[in-house]
Amino acid sequence: MQRVWELFDLVVELAPEARASELGELEPDAEIRAQVEALLHDADTHTVDADALRAPLPALLAPGTRVGRWEIDELLGRGGMGEVYMAHRFGEDFDQRAALKLLMRMESAEDRAGFVAERQILAGLEHPGIAHLLDGGEFKGVPFAVMEYVEGVPLTRVAGLGLTDKLALVLQACEAVGHAHQHLVIHRDLKPGNMLVTPEGRLKLLDFGIAKHLAPARERDGEVTPSAHASPDYCAPEQLTGAPVSTATDVYSLGVILHELLTGERPWQLTGAPQIRALERLSLPAPQAPSTRVDGALRKSLRGDLDAIVLKALQVDPAQRYRTVDELASDLRAHLAQHPVAARNQTLRYRMGCRIRRHRVAYALAAAVFASLALGLVGVAWQGRQATIERDHARREAVRNNAVRQYLTLMFRSASGTQEHEEVTAKSVLDRAAERVHEEFADDPESYADVALALAELYFQINDYTGARPLLVRLLRDDAGVAEHVRAMAMHDLAQVSFRESQTAQARDLLDQAQTFWKAGPDRFRAELLDSRLLQSQIERAQGDAELALRTLEEALPERVELSGLQHRDTAVLINNLGLAYYQLGRLDDAIVQLKHAHAIWQTLGQENSSDALNTLNNWASAAVQSGRREEAAEIFYRALELRRKLYGPSGALAALMNNLGKTLVQLGRHDEAVPLLREAIAMGREHAGGETGTIALAAGLGLVDAMVGRGEIAEARAKLDSLGPSIMETFGTEHPFAAMLEISRARVEHGEGSAERATAALKLARERLQAMGPAGAAHLAQLDALQQQWRE
Repeated sequence: MQRVWELFDLVVELAPEARASELGELEPDAEIRAQVEALLHDADTHTVDADALRAPLPALLAPGTRVGRWEIDELLGRGGMGEVYMAHRFGEDFDQRAALKLLMRMESAEDRAGFVAERQILAGLEHPGIAHLLDGGEFKGVPFAVMEYVEGVPLTRVAGLGLTDKLALVLQACEAVGHAHQHLVIHRDLKPGNMLVTPEGRLKLLDFGIAKHLAPARERDGEVTPSAHASPDYCAPEQLTGAPVSTATDVYSLGVILHELLTGERPWQLTGAPQIRALERLSLPAPQAPSTRVDGALRKSLRGDLDAIVLKALQVDPAQRYRTVDELASDLRAHLAQHPVAARNQTLRYRMGCRIRRHRVAYALAAAVFASLALGLVGVAWQGRQATIERDHARREAVRNNAVRQYLTLMFRSASGTQEHEEVTAKSVLDRAAERVHEEFADDPESYADVALALAELYFQINDYTGARPLLVRLLRDDAGVAEHVRAMAMHDLAQVSFRESQTAQARDLLDQAQTFWKAGPDRFRAELLDSRLLQSQIERAQGDAELALRTLEEALPERVELSGLQHRDTAVLINNLGLAYYQLGRLDDAIVQLKHAHAIWQTLGQENSSDALNTLNNWASAAVQSGRREEAAEIFYRALELRRKLYGPSGALAALMNNLGKTLVQLGRHDEAVPLLREAIAMGREHAGGETGTIALAAGLGLVDAMVGRGEIAEARAKLDSLGPSIMETFGTEHPFAAMLEISRARVEHGEGSAERATAALKLARERLQAMGPAGAAHLAQLDALQQQWRE
């Protein structure tokens, strides 16, 4: 109460409209603010002597009063149900301090019964994280309880805590609450003020004043009432509505506390008296992920596991939360140990991501992993099978995981021990590991599968799809001896490789096989099926059915948002692909809207420099080019190119960026800038994305033809065009946009050679091919029209 009067004195002289903001800055506890606001209201509406208003109510017990074997020292605090005093045991040779709680004289029968119940509950709880009951009885007809005195500060006010320290304290809270649950006791009023942290760092759980015992004999038949004394800032929705409570009720409150510890604020900011705050809570939407409430490095730390853990604990439906605090604690421990957490989708890719101490999107493998290697910081975290599997199976799994861990650790250590003159890159380390993995695990196909898929994923993260192919092909051999669900994932990943290498038919066949397996268990493999829609739409678009590709993504988006939420990496990837589908259909305004939306999600997640975010920038700039905003597009391309080269090094994605920027520069007439970029794109595309007949190498080749024409190098352009033509027609046929692009480049060369008639014929053929493609060709017609207009001028 002393704090309430202190705040009252600080703000009472302020103008009424300024008090709320000042209180918000001075005091984070909404309950204390509400008490101050009530006093201010009384001061404003009643003619009461100010000194009398500030004077605290006298304590029921004066210092020196003896209550049983205890002597009162001072009043510690006053609450809605009673007063708490500092006391000590008198007449003893030792000094024992305690907190003596006395029920108010004007208590109701219900409060009195609750107070007695609290003593009975505490008497049955013996745990180092729960304040012990020392004594109890009645004093002049008033019930009292004597509890262990805890010297500490509320959980959310402990200073200087790192993220791991905060999670460790929440784990202590889970242990204490879990002990109560094992004794059929639900606390129902968990909040930072009831969790004190001692100077030694030990958390103590206090105040079981509205706790509920679940023993059937203590239940009132059919009676369900709201928790009148529970804090509306921390209580579960069922406490506000009067629905039955369970162990999940305390899980919810722990979720609110965890959110506040991680972000510095509760999921909602409520004001006013408790009844008003309770009504406001019921009208609020579900909270957003904690990572969206913070910035910088902390956002990166919360994103993913901790977001999922908090949001699962805060589900409105108790059935969707963790069923017990032990489950919540298990996920927190798993996160700290870099193991997969139950709150997230347990895809094979996610589990492997935990094993290599990465999630699916790495910020910069070369910049982060190999910087760590230079410092000798190596090691991989692993998770065994679930505890419910048979013991002998678990032992075999542990041996296998240990072998895999040792192999990947050896891979990284070998990289850090290379010769000084030898440059250590992501690709060089992965190449060495891939060369040796089959030999290392020749007698252990399951471990080989785990390592091979992990290495393939790392190749994907640096956009070197070709490097992943041998690993995946070997996994799919008949004698590989791997499980069917592993084969399905390998098929999906090899389909990605084939698609990147312009082997679209092979990619379609592999993807169909993987999806057929997953569709046999749609609930178990829901996440895998949803992930595969991205590649499915890309293949559909490459096969000329852009409308079908768009429908695939539009149908997947609601399910993705339901599964992952809007502010999620996988949602951003899908929206990016949706924007690309609109682009391919010539719906440029829709494309730019979606691509900007995807980029905004990357920024919200703190992943604006991730590989996928840079892909979004590339697509955004490509749409800007087609809509005529070429200068803007060039700036975006240059920004993405600089970041990708710096963070990720050579890759198919970098080659694609250079190709797109080079062709944009050609359209801007900046041919001298374009030529070196396009030459580099050709070489890099050949190495990392499909070889001589890969999409990037051929596209950049056509761009180089156009740049040469722009520089007046007509003979060189003709030679390059003649070398590209057969490869393009053999690889893609006449119905692909490449066939039309080939004719546009041919028209440029013919025009440069002075043959207007042949140039016009080439443009006519290009137009016919684009128009025959329907919406998929419409996006390229603007380029053709611009070229004809240029020649007319």
